[in-house]
Amino acid sequence: MISLSPQQIRFFETFGYLSFPGLLGGDTDTVVSKFDALFANHSKDVLDWRHEAHYNNARHILIQLIERDPFLSSLLEHPRISGIFKSLLGDDYLYRASEGNIFTGDTYWHSDLYNADFKYRHIKILFYLDPIDANSGALRLIPGSHLFGDKFANLLERYVWEHDKNYGIDKESVPAVTIPTRPGDAIVFDYRLKHATCHSGERRRMFTICASERFREEDMPSLQKMVEDLRKVSHGKIYQDDFVNLAPEERIKHLDQCLRSVEKQ
Repeated sequence: MISLSPQQIRFFETFGYLSFPGLLGGDTDTVVSKFDALFANHSKDVLDWRHEAHYNNARHILIQLIERDPFLSSLLEHPRISGIFKSLLGDDYLYRASEGNIFTGDTYWHSDLYNADFKYRHIKILFYLDPIDANSGALRLIPGSHLFGDKFANLLERYVWEHDKNYGIDKESVPAVTIPTRPGDAIVFDYRLKHATCHSGERRRMFTICASERFREEDMPSLQKMVEDLRKVSHGKIYQDDFVNLAPEERIKHLDQCLRSVEKQ
């Protein structure tokens, strides 16, 4: 495991994100190939998901992406990926889900609030599989906007959705950090962080691995509700079978709470 430095952890806590150029290193070509193959071979499971945060444009999603391939499953034990999760969530963090995405347009300013209990920190690592910059759909982030309850974050939550009406500026002019990426790069951010994209093309590939802090026993009903919501769109499975059955011992301890929540239902 490669742990984050105290400075990186402090940066994340303050601004809500971190960037990792070249995180996948020499595995990038393999990951890209397997991403494309999974979308082709599991086309019946690909969701055409449309939401106002994406201007109701098509977003093609393959949930449980890394769980469908042994090599991609092993990314959870990758020393840098494991180090990110353990440094920010604790050694006993909870693996929640993964998904592959093919975007066909821009996204509006929003936080990823779905299926999260914000008594606990929820983060996702985004892996980009195409070169993108500010003029082709690079991720834009508003640092510090994840600190819900803070005056700044509350004002954004209230006003940024209608930025043109409330601030008199277009989406692209909202003060933010834009992070260009190349295949193999990764960005990690807090679910609550406000983010958007501009000038996106018709095929922008990205996948995520999502995790949270471990839940206290008194909050297990909340986790059970989130697990049940996932099972509604995953043929009743919280995880793919082989992802669990062939898992090394190190992985199982990050799955156990979600697995136990299914047993209790």
